[in-house]
Amino acid sequence: MERGHLARTVRVGLPLIALGVTVALALSDWPFHWRFWERHPLLTEFSAGLALLLLAGAVIEAHLDRREARRWHGLGFAAAGEFASIYYDIGIAMRALSGTDDGYRLRVEVEFHLGVARDRASELLPSDVSNLLAAGGEWQQLDDDVLAHRLEVLAADGPWRGSCSQTLRVERSLLSEAVSRWAGTFAILNDDEQFNRVTRTVTIMDMITALHMSLVAIGFPHEERGDDEAVLATLTRHWSSLLHAVNAERDFWNTRRQLERRVELPTLLR
Repeated sequence: MERGHLARTVRVGLPLIALGVTVALALSDWPFHWRFWERHPLLTEFSAGLALLLLAGAVIEAHLDRREARRWHGLGFAAAGEFASIYYDIGIAMRALSGTDDGYRLRVEVEFHLGVARDRASELLPSDVSNLLAAGGEWQQLDDDVLAHRLEVLAADGPWRGSCSQTLRVERSLLSEAVSRWAGTFAILNDDEQFNRVTRTVTIMDMITALHMSLVAIGFPHEERGDDEAVLATLTRHWSSLLHAVNAERDFWNTRRQLERRVELPTLLR
């Protein structure tokens, strides 16, 4: 990562380096009473050619960077929109899995598994959607105690656990596809903030895996899974941490796709 940052720094400063070398060569004859280059024509031509090559290379490099950035410019917004959409869907899916059905239906590959878990949750738990909506229409975060109680009831149901695990795996695969598709785009755009945010998505994928493993552990026989309270506490902690992380990433990508946050194209001096 540090090597890549150093390479980008050198590329950004290349025009200034080329200009500095040219000026230094022009002024270097002053201590020799402006006669050194005149007395060494071969060295003069070689140095002048080298300075011209460096300066021309810097200009061409800046032009190519700008053209490449224009080519990928709109894709950055498409990527932000895709990540925001996926995180919105994960948040909706987790609410549905915890027994809050707002009537919103997701893409087919998610609904294939989510539908079963949603139906089981609606049978096992009462759901008052109106109480979970804030004044502005935004969904409120479930209280930790309420979430723990809901998960305790739901996790005891085998069909819910299986469908919940499969839903999480599908959402993880969607994130994996998005990371594979867009990581290179942000590297080309030299947008470190969004590139680093993509790598954060990998962390969230690991959090989904941890939550999935917690669900699997609950399905083990009692003598293998250990203390029930500890297992449920771990499940609740993983669930809550994932939901907070998903909401934060959703807000970030939703902001990044706004018009005023467009990526600036490189110029000759940046």
